[in-house]
Amino acid sequence: MLRSVLIFPQLNDRFTINRIRQRYDDLYEHIAPHISLVFPFDNELTDETIIQVVADVIKKQQQFKLRLTAVSGDPKNGYVWLVVDQGSKILTELHDALYAEPILNPYYREDLPYQPHVTVAQGLSQLQAEQLLIELQNETYDLTATITEVAIEHILENGDSVVLGTIGLGERDEN
Repeated sequence: MLRSVLIFPQLNDRFTINRIRQRYDDLYEHIAPHISLVFPFDNELTDETIIQVVADVIKKQQQFKLRLTAVSGDPKNGYVWLVVDQGSKILTELHDALYAEPILNPYYREDLPYQPHVTVAQGLSQLQAEQLLIELQNETYDLTATITEVAIEHILENGDSVVLGTIGLGERDEN
């Protein structure tokens, strides 16, 4: 069964992302806006083993702020996304640490340079993606969230996401 490790940011303005995703993202009805840490993989390990490995990696990570303000994408492959500005370094460190684990390392995607983002469009033609990218770059975005947990999901055959576990991040010291 396909699984992945991701974050579902509780953004201050989900309406903006959902408005775009509803029209341009063919996964809109299957999964909420998210940031992938480990891309979908398939192996025979138990869910409990996967959850434990993820928990071991993120156990010292504190909650952190996230901000998305820019639009980018991969128009050649039909993708458009909102780029994570604030919080990008932490997400990249988590991504790298998870893929450093022996059970996840075989699934590392060298063909996908990691850029933390929230996808808003996929499955478009190159021309459609280029046009949407230009359109969205004319708008202003300032979406924020505090990241409090990491999720592990099953991806069902119909594309639906079913969260099988979440791991909370440590409380931030506001002092």
